[in-house]
Amino acid sequence: MPHVIRQPGVLGGTALAVFLAAVHVVNDAITAMLGALLPTLQARFELGPTVLALIVAVYSIASSVTQPVFGALAEDRSPRLVGATGVLLASLFLSLIGVAPVLAAVFVLLIIGGMGSAALHPVGTAIAGGPTVPNRVLGVGLFTAGGMIGFALGPVLILSAVSAFGIAVTPWLMAPGILLAVLVYLLLPDWQPHGRRPLRTLFQLRLLRGPIGGLTLAASLASVPFVTFTSSMPIWLVREHGLATDDGLIGWTLAAFSLAAGLGSLLGGVLAPRLGRRIVLVGSLVAAAAPLIAIVGLEPGGVPYFAAAALAGVLLYMSSPINVVIAQDLAPDAPATATGMVLGVSVAVAGALYVALGWLQEVVGLGTGMVIGFTLTIPAAVIALAVLWRHPETER
Repeated sequence: MPHVIRQPGVLGGTALAVFLAAVHVVNDAITAMLGALLPTLQARFELGPTVLALIVAVYSIASSVTQPVFGALAEDRSPRLVGATGVLLASLFLSLIGVAPVLAAVFVLLIIGGMGSAALHPVGTAIAGGPTVPNRVLGVGLFTAGGMIGFALGPVLILSAVSAFGIAVTPWLMAPGILLAVLVYLLLPDWQPHGRRPLRTLFQLRLLRGPIGGLTLAASLASVPFVTFTSSMPIWLVREHGLATDDGLIGWTLAAFSLAAGLGSLLGGVLAPRLGRRIVLVGSLVAAAAPLIAIVGLEPGGVPYFAAAALAGVLLYMSSPINVVIAQDLAPDAPATATGMVLGVSVAVAGALYVALGWLQEVVGLGTGMVIGFTLTIPAAVIALAVLWRHPETER
């Protein structure tokens, strides 16, 4: 059955959407810790590209493949409890990465903190894209934009703090997340639980056998360029252009890309009702390949460099809220679970693919490997187009 709001919560309407976006800002600012500190971790533990890619993949899988499970738990029990717990775990554990004494501790922190981040996303998108929202794509776009703003500001703030106070400052970054975890539990609405399903059925593989599986595959391929940019670009700037591991240009590069991605998610919500979901989703993915590839050949720090990074972010993320809402339309009885599939499983698959890409970067070179990762937007567009052609009802 479709989810029904049981307790409206303290916030509603615009205030609720703004609050969810603010929570997403803080949550994803903390999750940006890994990308910002990758060069530092590489130097501290003397890591090669394959191990670095494995670190990224472990976090990607922990923060993504569990999203459908947390979405189902929210549907069965309480979205605000699941969301609040997720914000708390992400803040507590990811903020400790900078002071982890051994590499094994980094992996443990990433796994637990990543699962915390995973819990927030299906809850937030299900509420932001719920049936009471007039423009559901725009609602999800606003929530997504909040995450991108956090992901953009996170590296700048983290690297600035580390540069000023040293790496030991990172645990202090957990404070805003702890406060917001409490507010999430107190302010978010709750919906009528579906009942307690056995744990073994929470990950609904049936959803992956239909069109949602196709959307998930398309989203997986589209996520590889994002992971490649946010994870390989800092290493590329340090190795190929001689930047220091805490150079501000690294943070501003990630910030420009991520802020633009947030704008792209909003543009997707605005343009989809006017131009059609299919045109915006497929067209933006195809167009994203050009600025992504171009940035590898540009001199870092110049206007063309930042323009390419911004355009790549806009185009790459215009499709994200559209994908989410289409998945919810195709599974009205399990919107949070479907969201977890498209957002979560796709990132997990992208993380696994990025490990292979890390090995490929060692074989063919870092820059060439990055270009290969960026071109995966093209097959992503083709697969998404095939799914939408078979389900024209999703165009509404």
